[in-house]
Amino acid sequence: MILFDLETVLSGGGDAEIIEDSAAFLPVAAVSSVFEQVRPIQDQLSRIEFILEPIDQLCELAKAFEPLREFEVQIEGLAKVLEPMQHLQSHLRQFAPLEGLDNELTRLSGAFGESLSQLAATLEPAAKIGDRLRQLAAQFKPAETLRDEFSSLAARFQQSAKSLPQ
Repeated sequence: MILFDLETVLSGGGDAEIIEDSAAFLPVAAVSSVFEQVRPIQDQLSRIEFILEPIDQLCELAKAFEPLREFEVQIEGLAKVLEPMQHLQSHLRQFAPLEGLDNELTRLSGAFGESLSQLAATLEPAAKIGDRLRQLAAQFKPAETLRDEFSSLAARFQQSAKSLPQ
């Protein structure tokens, strides 16, 4: 039986050393030893499946943004309506009897500002997750390319195996 020094062949070394061996060549075992170097990586990548559930939960949470977008449009419309009120307030201050109305409008604007600041602060973790997910997406981009390349190589090897006489 003839065996090749697989390490020399795979590393692109010179002519493969031919080894005479009386034992039977075990193709599956030989291929398994070639892939042994990537087993730890495969084990790491298999853990990704367990991460998908929390990602699905994040997708569900992301559905909250649509009603918030609608709310933001409503508040934006309200802000446009209230802008002329600021001009009115500057005139109200000229009349002592209308000072109470001026104070109420000031408190109303302040309360809106405070509530909107709290809402913006509540969205900060979501914005950070979005930033991190964009970074992760960029880091995982090679996975798509590698998957496609390995799939193509697998198809070539499978086609080659089919064309060989049994």
